[in-house]
Amino acid sequence: MSPLFFLSKSFSFKMENEVKTMSEKRLTIFGICSFISFVILKVSFDIIDSLQYVQMLLVFAYGVLIPLGLQFAHTRRTKLYLSVLNLHPIALLLAIGSFFVTPGILSTILSLPWFLFTALISLYGLWSFFYHKIWTRLHETVIHAGMIYIVIGGGWLVLHRTGSSILHFDGIIILLTSIHFHYAAFVTLIAFGVIGREMHFSNKGIKSLFQLLSIFLLVGPIFVAVGITFGADYPWIEFVAVTEFVVPIAILSLLTLLFFVPTLPKALSKILITIACLSLFVSMTFAFLYGYEGIGSLQFLLNIPLMVFVHGMVNAFGFSLCMFSGLYIYLYQDSTHSTV
Repeated sequence: MSPLFFLSKSFSFKMENEVKTMSEKRLTIFGICSFISFVILKVSFDIIDSLQYVQMLLVFAYGVLIPLGLQFAHTRRTKLYLSVLNLHPIALLLAIGSFFVTPGILSTILSLPWFLFTALISLYGLWSFFYHKIWTRLHETVIHAGMIYIVIGGGWLVLHRTGSSILHFDGIIILLTSIHFHYAAFVTLIAFGVIGREMHFSNKGIKSLFQLLSIFLLVGPIFVAVGITFGADYPWIEFVAVTEFVVPIAILSLLTLLFFVPTLPKALSKILITIACLSLFVSMTFAFLYGYEGIGSLQFLLNIPLMVFVHGMVNAFGFSLCMFSGLYIYLYQDSTHSTV
């Protein structure tokens, strides 16, 4: 059974969680249907190239991963948060519509609601961070950073839909910057923040290592964004930035496999999170080699189209979907686990 099918069909968790997660549940199902419809329309009416693949990955994040990530963050249902949830469906549909319109004024207007949606997520994340004094808890800080970062991805979507040239970037690089802040910033930070929050550390050394790596993870998305910005003129900056992000993620994945996965009570969650971590090794290896290619003498022939297809697809479906599916089973379908 695929994780995508599982997410759309298997939302029968404990009754006390039903009220809390109903909105995110419906948004996730709506997002799955929207993503499938978008892919069908794109395949039917467009020539599929790297740009179309990036758009598909973005729509998948918009519709499926964002609602799940918000659910994992254990949000309080304030008026601001409810406004975020209510805005999601229309923002999603209009963002999808912008991908069927030539970049320009109309496309920009259609993308603005998604920017507003991400801005509200960031605003909520900031409010929650200060209201609950989140800075006293590292893993919760990582989760909130994922929410705060996402507005940058929404902003880069708008910039892409204007059709304007930003800095030295061409169109696909602008859109890849947007996808970076939806996946590397939002999904990755929330996933490992949740794992850090849920993991029971019996070894102080492992706990300290996990916390140290989480700090690197916390600032990693900004480093990578700086690397993307200046990488064309200074390839070594991009390589250092990618390394600062990739190496901690790889070690966090290894720690997850060794110390978190064995404690999971359900086999399916173990399998999915294992697949996610192994997929992350693959995608991060490609990211490292792509960064090294800019400064090294070796040529791996890792051009942007290949990176979009391999790194992007593995990261979206191998890591993000499997990781969030596995965490969902653990948090909401395990009767022995108590969610907050």
